[in-house]
Amino acid sequence: MLLALGAAADSEPVPTPPPAAGLGITGRAGAHASQGFDKEIIRTIIRQHLDEVKGCYEPELTKQRDLFGKIMVQFTIAHSGEVIASVRQSSTLGNPRVEDCIVKAARRWRFPIPPNGGIVIVSYPFVLMPDAPIPLLAGTKGAGAVTFTVVDFDLIVHRSTDDRGIPSNGLIAVTDHGLLLVDTAWTEAETEAVLKWGETRLGQPWVGAIITHDHADRDGGLAALQRRHIPIAALDLTVAKLQKRGMGGVTTLFTAKAGALQDARGFEAFYPGPGHTSDNIVLKFPQALFGGCLIKAADAPDLGFTGDADLASWPAAVQRVAARYPKVQIIPGHGPIDRTGAAYQHTIDLLASAGRNRWGAH
Repeated sequence: MLLALGAAADSEPVPTPPPAAGLGITGRAGAHASQGFDKEIIRTIIRQHLDEVKGCYEPELTKQRDLFGKIMVQFTIAHSGEVIASVRQSSTLGNPRVEDCIVKAARRWRFPIPPNGGIVIVSYPFVLMPDAPIPLLAGTKGAGAVTFTVVDFDLIVHRSTDDRGIPSNGLIAVTDHGLLLVDTAWTEAETEAVLKWGETRLGQPWVGAIITHDHADRDGGLAALQRRHIPIAALDLTVAKLQKRGMGGVTTLFTAKAGALQDARGFEAFYPGPGHTSDNIVLKFPQALFGGCLIKAADAPDLGFTGDADLASWPAAVQRVAARYPKVQIIPGHGPIDRTGAAYQHTIDLLASAGRNRWGAH
């Protein structure tokens, strides 16, 4: 039940830091090896033992469905190739059983004889994530169903369902300063449940929220954020729409005229022009693009709600996003994550089909 396990090595050796234990969500790091030991060899040997790592993780995952994180294990390879010592260097998992099990497993591994004799100290990250959505509230249909899908240990999709059974995606981003919410759940109650889960499971405070356009699937839970005094920001066009219907307390993140903003919290916000709505923006994180409702899921049967859409401008907006962020993992506003980039073209195809149906084939 693993979505990801392990990480790529850095291109150059770096000194191995002293062992240190700690919890919290941190950025992804690569493998480090002293004395120029071939890191590809390290990765190859570790891949041969991944079943042992899974055997440590999966039993605990059945007990705790939202168990995920990164464990950095430091182990020492003797001149014979045997591992003579291993320790947990750091972990965001928060589960001593899994951590101790992996550390003990590493002591049974055997590597090729290190070059130039002597010993080699290796630090290796094991990234452990469930490959199935994490349920929060009971039920699979109807209002109240909330799940989480781990994209990376610092980027998590929250999915809520309205009373018609329609699921909607938002994001939780773990920044250096705390948690950032991208779009609320459908309702205040669902949004409050997302906020509580984030604080409890991720162990950090909420430092802000971004709304990607003014529709109920993006801002239906605003009141839950405002009760907690969480700063909320959006495009100037969205702020104006909210104010028009009596929703204050949302500040301007950037303006449509500016077009884009590089945010210090680790993402770029981009306004590609009108499409699904006049005010839709997308957010590009290092791990994925949050396309919101501008980008349809790769398996979407239709465009969904188009009551506020600019169908003539929508294709060009999608093309601008695709040109700016090619070859990227896409999280649409509704539906599954697209890891192939097919969602761009599929959205354009749906728009072309809608145009033919509207005006008739020529």
